[in-house]
Amino acid sequence: MLKALLAVASIATIAADPAMAASAKTLEGRIVRYECGDNCYLTVRDAAGKAHTGLCSAPQCAAWNEKAEMPKRFIGQSVRVTVGKGKQFDGEGNVMGTTDAYPKIEFLK
Repeated sequence: MLKALLAVASIATIAADPAMAASAKTLEGRIVRYECGDNCYLTVRDAAGKAHTGLCSAPQCAAWNEKAEMPKRFIGQSVRVTVGKGKQFDGEGNVMGTTDAYPKIEFLK
């Protein structure tokens, strides 16, 4: 339940901040990892081999974040993610800071 609330709060934070929307950029690559602790993160490796990690806050992440697990079939999937900023929360729900976040994921063929 806490993870679901944190996911919703992260999405709301990104969507509500016009500066985040204006400065958003995209990144293309392949999903290489998904992991959760107090927050859930998605790692995408770009064509140059560099790994980029951000809060998984896209609508597709909601079900994954609720279970703290992404279906294995998404590992290696080509994606285009929108990169913004999101709030990190501790296990008590307190804001700990901000970091890169992926508010939108587009699955590529």
